Amino acid sequence: MTTAIYKATKEIRWHGRGGQGTVTAAKMLASAAIIRGKYGQAMPEFGLERSGTPVKVSTRISDKPINTRAPVDNPEVVIITDPSLMFTIRDIIVSGTDENTVFVVNTNFPPEKVRQILGIGNNELWIVDASKIAMEEFGRNIPNTAVLGAVAKATGIVDLEALEEEIKDAFGASSKLRNVLDQNLKALRRGYEEVYKA
Repeated sequence: MTTAIYKATKEIRWHGRGGQGTVTAAKMLASAAIIRGKYGQAMPEFGLERSGTPVKVSTRISDKPINTRAPVDNPEVVIITDPSLMFTIRDIIVSGTDENTVFVVNTNFPPEKVRQILGIGNNELWIVDASKIAMEEFGRNIPNTAVLGAVAKATGIVDLEALEEEIKDAFGASSKLRNVLDQNLKALRRGYEEVYKA
């Protein structure tokens, strides 16, 4: 399913906007890997997340202890949770990438437009309209959960069941949050099912 080259440590970089759950998604991905017996870390690179501002987050998942907290400069996977960033910080998004970098993009743009905007040629590209899923499930553009499902499908770095477990742990068994939990699980599964390799 994935063409990513196997390495002991997977380095992932996220690009999103504050308030859309990008930092939370990065942390959940790392935590889901830990559930499966791996090592994981996630850290924002530009300080605290502020609503609407660009956010860059590094995630590492490894078979062995991670001994660095440096930003991810040469990502194997780049995840774009807000498509408008392709126009405003394109150079930051593609910095340190090469022809083997896998891109997972939240957008409703056709694949050829995404490739043209990012200048990524023949890179492996996965597209999911996570914003549409978020609006349908939450009534707000919080695409992080749907993007997580897409990342699981596109990369195989973690499995869907581990992410479901992580989301359930995050919301707990509170009946007050039951509806929110169900919405997030549905968005996660839809992201997994609706992402496609372009």
